[in-house]
Order: sequence, then C-alpha cells, then structure tokens
Amino acid sequence: MKRPHFTLTVAVSVDALISPSTETPTHMWVSSEEQDLFFADVEAADWCIMGRHTHEAADRPDRRRIVFSTSRSGWQRPTQLWVNPKDMSPADLAGEVEHVRPLRSGLVLGGTRVHDWFLAHGAIDRVNLTVEPVRFGAGLPIFSDQQGSDPLEIFRSHGFVPREERALNERGTRYYVLASEFDR
Repeated sequence: MKRPHFTLTVAVSVDALISPSTETPTHMWVSSEEQDLFFADVEAADWCIMGRHTHEAADRPDRRRIVFSTSRSGWQRPTQLWVNPKDMSPADLAGEVEHVRPLRSGLVLGGTRVHDWFLAHGAIDRVNLTVEPVRFGAGLPIFSDQQGSDPLEIFRSHGFVPREERALNERGTRYYVLASEFDR
C-alpha cells in the first residue's frame, strides 16, 4: 500500500507557539483569513489527524477524524477513529480507515505530540504555516525538540524548505507553504 500524502497545517504565534495552553483553541486567536485557509484544507483532505485536546477543542461529529489517544481506541463515531499511535506507522493509519474512506490525503492538525509523531516517521510532505502577529511568551511548541522562536527556522532545522510566502491581511499575518527538502 502506498503511503498517504500528509500535510501539516499549523497556525503559530510570532514566537513559534501553537497555543498558550491546551485549553485555548486556535480559532480563539487566529485571523479570519487563516480560518478560511484552514477550512479549505479540511475540506480537501480525506482524513484529519489530531490529538485528543485538538479534537475536543472543536469536536465535529460530521468530520472524518483520526484522533491520537493513549486512553481510548476504536471507532467512537462512524467517521471518527481513535488510535494509540505507539506501535503504528503512517501507512497503518490508511489501513485502519480504508473501509470508510481511503486515506490518500491526510491533514495533520496537532498538537505537539502529533506533530512529533509525523516528524519522527518522516511523513510530513508539506507544511501550510500561518504566522499570526501575536506573541504568547509561553505555551505549546510546534515540536517537542523546538529550539528558538523563529517559526521558519524551526521548520528549516527539520528539513523543510519554503516554497511560497504571502501576506494574508494588513495586520501582519503571513502564510507559508513549505515542502520536505527531499521533495524537489
């Protein structure tokens, strides 16, 4: 079975944090322009993959989701599979959901441990990165091993190359598309 294509879609503060806390949903601090791009990514994906906190922050029974959890597993709804990713690979995810809808295009939504898992498996093919003009000072990093607070440098240090950049609004929100350096 061919490995699915995975896109990490992430909004971050200028100090490279995905949220000030697990209790603060992203939609509470991002721009409407970012939300438009986010929902377009969600609609285009076969499945969205996220951690429990991300799922619970915006539970949507109508969406196809794979939720990473160490405490629950199995089909919680007809379109929502909870898995413990410990002994799984990205290709295994596709096999688990094939009977509902094939996983050709997966959208990785977070949080940090989910990002770490995909990074460790070399399975992030593309990154859609929105940098919002807010500063948290403390909070949840993009990756656990994160060094520094420059979002682009963090991705570059993990082998991603910027392919596109544009301003989303006059407030300073920036949008980047990055690809694995091996995807040339």
